[in-house]
Amino acid sequence: GATFSHGVFDDGLVRYEVGPLGPGWQRIEVDDNDLAFHHRALGTLSVNSTCKGYEDVPEEALLNHLLFGMRNRNYRSEETVSLDGRGALHAVVDVELDGVPVTLELYVMKKDGCIYDFSLISSRAAFASARPDFGRLVAGFHVISTRLD
Repeated sequence: GATFSHGVFDDGLVRYEVGPLGPGWQRIEVDDNDLAFHHRALGTLSVNSTCKGYEDVPEEALLNHLLFGMRNRNYRSEETVSLDGRGALHAVVDVELDGVPVTLELYVMKKDGCIYDFSLISSRAAFASARPDFGRLVAGFHVISTRLD
């Protein structure tokens, strides 16, 4: 089984670290995510790795996959940034999720045979307050090892 201790996630295939979150974030289980945390006032953030069974497609297609099913997309920004020494696609998007207006901040990166994605889902009112914690989590991301056979 997967473990998460002292900021390090390990599921047997991939081992990586993330930066620290501020107070109030509780780890939760979310299907198809390595790590997910919820804050009652700020929203939910998650980290996921996919190391097997994916097609090598552009980051833009991977980002669109994360936005599948979300309506009324309005991109605030979309840019390429450096993350753990690689290029990563970063976007901030206002969407409707089940009819509720929310703001997403997303990163998608390919490294060492894996895809990594990071997401923050927050109400529009809380988004600015949630970003610093999410930014620290992402800034502290570093792949320690991958064991792909």
